[in-house]
Amino acid sequence: MILVIGHAMAKAETLHAMLAISVEHVLRSRTEPGCISHEVSTNVQQPLRLTFVERWSDMAALKAHFGVEASRAFAKALAAMADGMPQISVYECNEIDLGEGRD
Repeated sequence: MILVIGHAMAKAETLHAMLAISVEHVLRSRTEPGCISHEVSTNVQQPLRLTFVERWSDMAALKAHFGVEASRAFAKALAAMADGMPQISVYECNEIDLGEGRD
């Protein structure tokens, strides 16, 4: 599984617009092949910080996602409104089953 974690800082005057395009992007991305989950949220301690968490079945699915014109347009629009450059980290990982009986 591929895990993507991204962050973008909004300006007070761009937060609403950044959230609007982010939700649109998330909802569209969820329909793409290989998307396991895709979320955006704001940070309780830093309300202008948007956090994206995505899970993809494999790297091919993520690369296809990055190749979608709407994804590229979203990234450009988000960066244009952000306070600084958005950050993205990509990880290859496996889910760990903690088993039953956990507290």
